[in-house]
Amino acid sequence: MKDRFLIIGTAGHVDHGKTQLIQSLTGISTDRLKEEKERGISIELGYAYLTLPDGRKAGIVDVPGHEKFVRQMLAGASGMDVVLLVIAADEGIMPQTKEHLDILTLLKIDKGIIVITKIDLVDEEWLAMIEQDILEKLKNTIFAQAPLCKVSAVTGEGKQELLNTINEVLAQGESRKTDRPARMPIDRVFTVQGFGTVVTGTLGNGIFKKGQDACLEPGGQRVKIRNIQIHGEQANQAMAGQRAAINLSGISTSDIPRGVNLVHPQSYKTGQILDVELFNLPEVKKVIQQRQRVRFHIGTSEVLGRIHLLEQEELPSGETSFAQIILEHPVLAAEGDRFVIRFYSPVITIGGGTVLGISPYKKKRFKDNILKELRLKAEGSTREILMGALEFPLSLTEIIKVIGLGKEEIEQQLIALKQEDLITVLWEDGTELFWLNNSAERWAESVAEEILKHQKKFPLRRGIGREELRKTHGINLVLRRWQLILEWGAAQEFYNIAANQITSKTEPQLPEKIQKELNSLLLHWEKAGLNPPDLQKGAVDCGVNSDKISQYAGYLTTSGKWVNFGDFYFDRKEIDKARDILVDYLKQKEKISAAEARDLWQTSRKYAVPLLEYFDSIKLTKRENLVRYLTKSSS
Repeated sequence: MKDRFLIIGTAGHVDHGKTQLIQSLTGISTDRLKEEKERGISIELGYAYLTLPDGRKAGIVDVPGHEKFVRQMLAGASGMDVVLLVIAADEGIMPQTKEHLDILTLLKIDKGIIVITKIDLVDEEWLAMIEQDILEKLKNTIFAQAPLCKVSAVTGEGKQELLNTINEVLAQGESRKTDRPARMPIDRVFTVQGFGTVVTGTLGNGIFKKGQDACLEPGGQRVKIRNIQIHGEQANQAMAGQRAAINLSGISTSDIPRGVNLVHPQSYKTGQILDVELFNLPEVKKVIQQRQRVRFHIGTSEVLGRIHLLEQEELPSGETSFAQIILEHPVLAAEGDRFVIRFYSPVITIGGGTVLGISPYKKKRFKDNILKELRLKAEGSTREILMGALEFPLSLTEIIKVIGLGKEEIEQQLIALKQEDLITVLWEDGTELFWLNNSAERWAESVAEEILKHQKKFPLRRGIGREELRKTHGINLVLRRWQLILEWGAAQEFYNIAANQITSKTEPQLPEKIQKELNSLLLHWEKAGLNPPDLQKGAVDCGVNSDKISQYAGYLTTSGKWVNFGDFYFDRKEIDKARDILVDYLKQKEKISAAEARDLWQTSRKYAVPLLEYFDSIKLTKRENLVRYLTKSSS
């Protein structure tokens, strides 16, 4: 385990001796601001490092204990392997101890050591009483089975025992993933003279190397890694689990907002709508309401947002629910990330949970199929996470970006899903796109339902336009991908596509009055033959409202019952008869004039000339001077 990279964190109430404890263990003072020195409390995150008894090095994060600085504590908790829950012997568990404990529970940082500090200030009887009280209050928490150490930062008593305990607890941990794309939530930004911009944080995944390109997300700002320091020493790379100071070129400190992440380019997804499994802390005794405004904390970022509950009207304390968090600004998030929410006002920690994914749209509430998918994601295996991500077709590169897992791990699962015939493969410019069969079919069925709904709402329109469908269906996809999956749905016969119109496979039943008026128009035009009335006269003849006749004509034309050219509408059957008569004539006579066509069809020149031009337009005939011939393809 000596190759593991370790982060130790502190938690606890203000002035309980966290900073003094770290200085005693490491010889480094983590109070780095003048204001901190003067007030005697930590305001920002402080850092130190030590060498453990077995030779391993560990970084230490000192978080503020004051209630006003819980945001900084949340940022510091990102990436901790073990937490020292610091409780002063002269005061015991205090309000901020409890809130820090809630945050650690929500972030699932479950390796900890209880450290009673300032034991030099109390007698043995008091210390025994405080110890018993602490163990009683922590018995139903993540620290129920945690070891307990008693130390004095002043006399050094208990220091070696604490170091040995840290060593033992850290030996039980698992290594972090280095095969996943590199990601470091940034918790400090500053300038070093002669070097420029430096950012610090704990690598959650992957490896950063000196000289490589990187990216800041959200935002997409490209940067280059000039230098790396680990525990104050120059290094060629930083690995998952290490605290690192990384010198960046191509950006100034003023351009790096708090809470961004340093990542490999194109490796992680950002968004403003997150699917989550949300837990309401039982101790707070507050109900989370639908559309509750909250402060959302993930990694080192804090963003305002609203809760969108998907399976209940409100979330009582102590309960869990699937939900979406609709944020005011984008964040970087991957499946499995832990988060914390605090009320907008009063600012107290109310709950938290697990990110299940970034959603392209706001989901409907109380839908069984949506809740079933979220339940699968919540189970947490790579397979379920991958299947949940394939709600829409994604390339391998996009999948890695969305779920933050390693390439080999994803490829193995894709092979298995292909073999089990559970995914559909589409091709986009030579790149494979993977789409879960159930999601693909459900999407196509929902599109078909939307088309049918549109046709029922607008019975005289034949279908719906591509872009209109895209907007009404609320799918946030780039146009190229949208066109691809739309064509796939038509190929699978969920609906029909003709030019830019999409129509239902099921012909909707027209209202009785409309059908009656259409039948009247059809009969009237059929009787008129090749001498049809103009639209307004035909409407009067049939008792149809003149305001509707244009809609009716459009419907009968797109449905193929009428043919329109110029200002004229003809019955389709009459056009077909005229075509057959014309072809037979030209096969015998070879050519025909407008006057001859007029007599042949028993109509007037008013209709004969447009009819001839129509047959020219469909390449049945061709005009030379004043006569027409059959085209070669029609001969």
